[in-house]
Amino acid sequence: MMRLSVQLYTLRNPLTEDYRGTLKAVADMGIEYVELAGLCGNTPEAFKEILDELGLKASGAHVGVPALESDLEGAIAEARTIGYKNVIVPWADAAMYADGWDVFGKRLGAIGALLRPSGLTLSYHNHDFEFKGTDGLSQIYANTAPEDLSAEIDCAWVGIGGYGPLEYVKRLGKRVKILHLKNYDPEATPRWVNAGDGEIDFKPIVKWGRENGVQFGVIELDECAGDPIEAVRESAAYLKSLGLR
Repeated sequence: MMRLSVQLYTLRNPLTEDYRGTLKAVADMGIEYVELAGLCGNTPEAFKEILDELGLKASGAHVGVPALESDLEGAIAEARTIGYKNVIVPWADAAMYADGWDVFGKRLGAIGALLRPSGLTLSYHNHDFEFKGTDGLSQIYANTAPEDLSAEIDCAWVGIGGYGPLEYVKRLGKRVKILHLKNYDPEATPRWVNAGDGEIDFKPIVKWGRENGVQFGVIELDECAGDPIEAVRESAAYLKSLGLR
């Protein structure tokens, strides 16, 4: 079953102002899962306690390559404490892929192979720079084993990069474990909009995800024109109307 989650980067400002209250607002929307982007100063144990108290679970966490390569055991311990199995690389700076996307893919695959014995899955979250001049994202996956690297496909960045999100996830197939159901409007400022608005029709994408073993559909807005909590609430209502829970 494809479950609904929210990337907490979307809520970074309200989390800074009222951490517990913001998480409670998410729980009150009927969202069961959150995807982590740091712990806002909490220890993993304290974070897990707050999640348990509010009836929330972690679907996964964004963890950078430097952190994974310098302290893999720490990343594994945090995942075990909080209870998630998806470790997601959220970003690659230009130096990481300077020698080619194939080389970077092998680097990610090596990390994923080290995580697997602990029952964790590594995924990569794309932006649009992977598509500058070439389809670097496809090169990443062509040079890694499926068991070592899965995909967290950010639909908006695929669209901005010049590709159709539905066609792209179909091409990657079972590699896709998580979808960022982010939408955008190129005429808006900021261009990030609620999931039910914008350029992307999520109906066929969600249908494909539900039929092909995608674990989570994740709400994310890099920036919000108004209240980010309200943006998440409206996005959740729309995505629930498509069958996500």
